[in-house]
Amino acid sequence: LVQVSSGASVWGVNKDDAIYKYLKQWYQRRVRGEQKWQRMSGALTNVDVSNKDHVWGVNRGQSIYRWTGSAWENIPGKLIQISVGESGVWGVNAGHDIFYRTGTYGDVNTAGSAWERVAGKLQWVASGSGLVVGVNSANEIFYREGVTAQSPTGTRWVKVAGKLMQIDVDEDEVVGTNAANHIFRSPVGPADKQRENLEFGASIQMIRSTS
Repeated sequence: LVQVSSGASVWGVNKDDAIYKYLKQWYQRRVRGEQKWQRMSGALTNVDVSNKDHVWGVNRGQSIYRWTGSAWENIPGKLIQISVGESGVWGVNAGHDIFYRTGTYGDVNTAGSAWERVAGKLQWVASGSGLVVGVNSANEIFYREGVTAQSPTGTRWVKVAGKLMQIDVDEDEVVGTNAANHIFRSPVGPADKQRENLEFGASIQMIRSTS
């Protein structure tokens, strides 16, 4: 696989755009001879799964899809990368413009109603719990300040020290990889107890390097 996403389940895509879902051990024991990775219908270049098991993806033609549980629902628009999480569905297009899918905050089971353009330019974006993070074409790292249910697109991008080319966020941790394929993580904590806002910890720590 060339890209994998882990939430309530694990999905991935290979170099030929084939989509796979990892089968849990209890299910494997019930289905004799079943492989660990199940081939799913469709073809995607990027897939993302949330902690509530909502799955979105984009294909080589930049078309956007949402898994309904039995089939892929085509969502209007064009994106090259997409993320689904507690802060809703976010994505970036080929021009690195940033978009939020209206009505998806809270990781609800919905296709949303429209794409809302968010100021800034990113090549990768990730939606977490009250936190949206991203990196731009210069590998600079940002998080979106002020993301709440009342203001799902937040107020501004805040730059964070460090360089990453891909990034993801889950619960209280941000993880990412840099251009040298080193893997980094950073804890996330409340920025202000009076606000539903999050920020990075003081530093980004390398946890492992790959050859």
